[in-house]
Amino acid sequence: MAEHTSPPPLPSGGLSREAVALREVGHTTISTAARRLLFVAFLIAIAVVPLAEWAGVRENLLDGLRSIVQRVPDAGGASPWEQLLARNRIVLSAMNGFERRLEDEAVIGRTLRPPVQTWMTGWLHAGNERVYVGRDGWLFFRADVEYVTGPGFLDPAQMARRIESAAEWTSPPSPDPRVALVAFHQDLQARGITLVVMPTPVKPSVHPEWLASETRDIAAPLHNASYAAFVEELRRGGVLVFDPSAPLVASRQAGPAYLATDTHWRPEAMETVADLAAAFVAAHGQLPHVDDPGYRIERMEMQSAGDTARMLDLPRDTALYPPETVWLRRVLLPDGSLWRSTRESDVLVLGDSFANIYSLESMGWGTSAGFVEQLSYALRRPVDRLVQNDEGAVATRAMLQRDPERLAGKRVVLYQFAVRELAQGDWQVLRLP
Repeated sequence: MAEHTSPPPLPSGGLSREAVALREVGHTTISTAARRLLFVAFLIAIAVVPLAEWAGVRENLLDGLRSIVQRVPDAGGASPWEQLLARNRIVLSAMNGFERRLEDEAVIGRTLRPPVQTWMTGWLHAGNERVYVGRDGWLFFRADVEYVTGPGFLDPAQMARRIESAAEWTSPPSPDPRVALVAFHQDLQARGITLVVMPTPVKPSVHPEWLASETRDIAAPLHNASYAAFVEELRRGGVLVFDPSAPLVASRQAGPAYLATDTHWRPEAMETVADLAAAFVAAHGQLPHVDDPGYRIERMEMQSAGDTARMLDLPRDTALYPPETVWLRRVLLPDGSLWRSTRESDVLVLGDSFANIYSLESMGWGTSAGFVEQLSYALRRPVDRLVQNDEGAVATRAMLQRDPERLAGKRVVLYQFAVRELAQGDWQVLRLP
């Protein structure tokens, strides 16, 4: 029988392996040449990025600093303390804008962001802080999705949170759109002018199926939890509301109502809404008869990249989101020239980018084919317009407050804004003088 032998015992005493490793690391010997090389490499590593950024954004840096210095003397305020607070807000606002410009225009960022975003979007189907990637090549603006899925914008707690979370360099927002719109209605009514409010649905309200497949069978538009109560309260207050949500959802049977890689509607859907808005204005606006201006229609093909695709900051030659093609219905004057706004018209449109797309050339989708042009064509009468792409909650009303003579001879004011403004805009009460 074989004799069983035990393994030899481990040696006892002496240092553990960890202690030996620590002792050796603590006594690592590095030559003088190696130390100098590592020191120089470290200095180069920490200096390359700021030097490269300085070379790339030097002019922007100097311009930003100059703008901060120039804006400070413009601060207002009755007392020295109020002037100090006003100057502090100006400096904070300018610094915040300057930091965003540096972040957007940084050389390293502009070099690395496109390829990294291409990998994240193409392989992981991930967007960025401004864009959600939907299904089958559709993109959604994050602010639009948050309007639909976020808390009710009329909820008192939500309005309080919006006020408390305002940046230090801005005045707290006025979160309740009802107060501003009723006051606007009353001021126009005192002048004999009818206000028509047109909240324009955002893409997730009309096409949620391209964001979440579970919503494909939903036949009604999706809105923020407070939207129905908001519309009902305005109507009870005597404000006319033209809501194009249902017609836009119904138009999906003929094809998409919105662009796949843009926040805005397609021309066909916009033209349908313009026709319906014209009928609504004619029915409620008590407009006098005018001679038909004889507008002409010209069909034109247009191809462009969507704004949400550009927000992803992908390489210029990317194939992930190619340009989209649309057919425009351009409105021309009888002599063939482009349609023009008429200040003397009795209809005024206040609008945002939903009114500007297909009208403002810098948006990249053509000219003379936007919502106001289509409304004017459907009404068979000239129309005046005040339009600004962003800040639809306050921008155009502020323009009107600064230039109240624009209301001379007006019978109807159509106020168009994206519904996201109800939850995210600053609804200041701007009384007309």
